[in-house]
Amino acid sequence: MTFLVLLACDGGGGGNGTDTSTDTGSDHVVVAPPLVINEFLASNDTTNADSAGEYDDWVEIYNAGDTIVQLDGFYVSDDADEPTKYALPEGQGIEAGGYLLVWCDGQAEQQTATEIHTSFKLNRKGDYIYLNYYDGIGVGQADAVKWEADQEADIAAARVPDGTKSWVNQTPTPAASNGG
Repeated sequence: MTFLVLLACDGGGGGNGTDTSTDTGSDHVVVAPPLVINEFLASNDTTNADSAGEYDDWVEIYNAGDTIVQLDGFYVSDDADEPTKYALPEGQGIEAGGYLLVWCDGQAEQQTATEIHTSFKLNRKGDYIYLNYYDGIGVGQADAVKWEADQEADIAAARVPDGTKSWVNQTPTPAASNGG
């Protein structure tokens, strides 16, 4: 059985405290570095465009820790049954207190040195976003959010202050502090 120990995270599920780590049949504990899903926009009509000029869905990941965190072993997914759906780029890191914008547009082929594009899109009417971590032995959930209502165009769901359990709807602040 795999257990998840969270550092500066809220236990996954947007604060519901559930352990959804992958069962590997051992007593291995997956320790995820302190990254959290900090903001997302699943209905981006006019807020910010990617380098191709497209207004796509995005997720912001925040480093709530005191040191840089490398993305090696981190995955984002919208499917609990596929926790390693999209690998974040190895060799890239997020500075302490820093942000990473991940475009969830189903256009992974648009990946550049400065932009991350996933192989899946978000559903504005309700979806999950999982931030998972593989430590070489097992996969654990570093963070997750779920929404069940239609997300209003150009209004983001964001943690205020950054990295906390408190979620609000607000004007998007991609790759920047959510205020508070």
